[in-house]
Amino acid sequence: MTPQAQRLLQLSLPNLRDYAIVLFDPTGHIVAWLAGAEQIFGYREEEIVGCHSATLFVPEDVELGLDRYELDLARQNSYSEDDRWHLRADGTRIWVTGTVTAVREESGELCGFLKIMRDRTDLRMRSENRSNQLSAVEAAMERTRRFLQTLGHELRNPLAPIRNCTTILMRASDDPRIHKVAQTIVNQVSVLERIASDLMDVSRLQHRKLELRLSEFDVRALLEEEVAGQAARATAKGLQLECLLPDQPLPVLADPDRIRQAVSNLLTNAIKYTPEGGSIWVKATQEADDILLRVQDTGIGIAPEILPRIFELFTQEPRASDLVPGGLGVGLAIVNQIAELHGGVAQARSGGSGKGSEFMLRIPRWGPGHSEARATAVPR
Repeated sequence: MTPQAQRLLQLSLPNLRDYAIVLFDPTGHIVAWLAGAEQIFGYREEEIVGCHSATLFVPEDVELGLDRYELDLARQNSYSEDDRWHLRADGTRIWVTGTVTAVREESGELCGFLKIMRDRTDLRMRSENRSNQLSAVEAAMERTRRFLQTLGHELRNPLAPIRNCTTILMRASDDPRIHKVAQTIVNQVSVLERIASDLMDVSRLQHRKLELRLSEFDVRALLEEEVAGQAARATAKGLQLECLLPDQPLPVLADPDRIRQAVSNLLTNAIKYTPEGGSIWVKATQEADDILLRVQDTGIGIAPEILPRIFELFTQEPRASDLVPGGLGVGLAIVNQIAELHGGVAQARSGGSGKGSEFMLRIPRWGPGHSEARATAVPR
């Protein structure tokens, strides 16, 4: 090293505030306290020189012998590094990243150790804060799941007697006004039952407590039945509803009840959010080893900023609540989770607000377990 380089190094070390440079003798005692060591640890050079490296370690690490271990590791491998808590002179703890390098004579004899350390308490605190925030979010999600499950149960309890009362009311009177009122109550009870069922399903699906009952069936028949069941609602709203299916069977190994539930949710949404005079198409095809179901409409569409989150729980297109108030935004979350349980995926497309939507449910043709699942299936 040239005299100029030595002079530069000599002048630079006192100004190197972000790093502590400490030299130890072969026994681990401090012989030099350089650069930002005093600023980081709070010890003046005359206070710390001669002390063992254990002085800088927290008591629990000293008890574990980690102060000796890092020097032993450097002695054997020439180098060691670790991130851990250290102690300042005032007793406060700081998170330090450090490296230890063994320093040897040309003969190989150990002269001592060079340790370079940096205070990264700021990063550690941010990491712990994020961890705490994540734990808080997970706890909040768990409380939300429990609330949904409880709410689903509590909603169901009063609905059965209300429905029974309206049935008695309708049978006890021939007055058409009474029948009209009773039918309105029945319709609203059906809505509440659907909401309660959705809330229960969200809770079960998120806890992975729902077991699929796989069987092999032609998905075309399921789609035709679902379209026929909702045709009256579409017609009453002035919508054109078409089922466009291939002539050849589309066999799939899946849970027919859950696939029906997913298709029903998609079709119900399409009818809800398509203005009068619009059109809805239900389609299905086979792509390689997947069955692809589509529900397409000319409805209110999905805003670009909402589209990536449309399958998240409680997410709704802003215009949806204006068109049909009171929706909870759980139907599409259920569709997505049903797709995932089958080893598939739910997708959505839209040109934007007012430009219609297309929802796709893609599931493996032979079930989540492919050949293993097919071997155990019970034909339907």
